[in-house]
Amino acid sequence: MARRWFTRSAVIAALAAAFAGAASAQSLDPGRPTPLAPGENRGVIDNMVGAQYWSFKYRKGAGRVSVRFTSMGLFGNRQTTTIQIVVRTPTGQVVEQRSLTSSGQVAELNMPGNFPGSGSYVLGVLPTGMALVRAGGDYSITVDGPAIDYAGVAAAGPERIAGTYSVMVCPPDFDCQASLAIRFAANGTVQTTDGHSGTWKVFDPDALIYSVVVGRDRWSLKLIPGRGLVGTNDPSVVVFQAVR
Repeated sequence: MARRWFTRSAVIAALAAAFAGAASAQSLDPGRPTPLAPGENRGVIDNMVGAQYWSFKYRKGAGRVSVRFTSMGLFGNRQTTTIQIVVRTPTGQVVEQRSLTSSGQVAELNMPGNFPGSGSYVLGVLPTGMALVRAGGDYSITVDGPAIDYAGVAAAGPERIAGTYSVMVCPPDFDCQASLAIRFAANGTVQTTDGHSGTWKVFDPDALIYSVVVGRDRWSLKLIPGRGLVGTNDPSVVVFQAVR
């Protein structure tokens, strides 16, 4: 998938994007990208969180990478937002880099190509702009074609919540004087850096709704992979923001 193998086609489609839907677990670590699964792999890019990384394997033959992106709004107004799509080898060599811009409508990028042999690539979705104002949006990645190798790739389950988050909405009984982090383990336990512990369990796996209990504090939260956990009654409020 060298640069010359991709056709240069980026099309803005006049369609409204749906925020809800299935989402895979995003990786914020370029050294541990999330394998792309068959079909649409959905996520949310957020400049206050950072870049997200995926990977895919291929054999000799034809394949295609498709990315769709819709920018988020700010106070009810559409924002023009640009993201970068970067394809790298596992050793970090950049083989393709594209920009994708949305003004509230779906922007689509299609990169067909022919692979000369077997290998793998890391696909990065990078936000742009200053982090003083939250910007980003919904995106989806589809990698298909006879050359794409999905052997051993499984869809993410409820444990996709596992990871470390910054506490953005701090309960009175937490130590809020300094930066506070909270860790969600895959085994259903929760631990904060100020010594609190608790549990999490999935309430609605399709909607990514979780019940979280830490001491006397209880939340019903929606996971937005790549951004964090938000209030179910107000998704604009990030309660726990994802960190690397």
